[in-house]
Amino acid sequence: MLIKLGLIFLSLIATTDWKEEVKQIDQQIEQLEDLQDKYRSNARRNTNNAMRWQFQNENYLDARRAWDRASEDKQKIQEIQDQIDDLQLRKKKILKEYGDKQAS
Repeated sequence: MLIKLGLIFLSLIATTDWKEEVKQIDQQIEQLEDLQDKYRSNARRNTNNAMRWQFQNENYLDARRAWDRASEDKQKIQEIQDQIDDLQLRKKKILKEYGDKQAS
């Protein structure tokens, strides 16, 4: 009887833990998507500036720097997307493992 109660208690803890982990993953994804939006905005602004400046002799170096910054922003966007993909994969594995047990 005591062992059965202990197993039920451990099951409840495990249920809480994986649900909390999924919640934390969702929060991390949301934060990363917000950061990604910031970099997208910066990349657009830098691209627009570079396009405007590239044909102005006095602004050629500024245009070059803006292109470089836009490129860096796009690289950061991809790195963040890789992190989001990893988190979504982790969430999918958790839901597959514990969601199936929850449904039983």
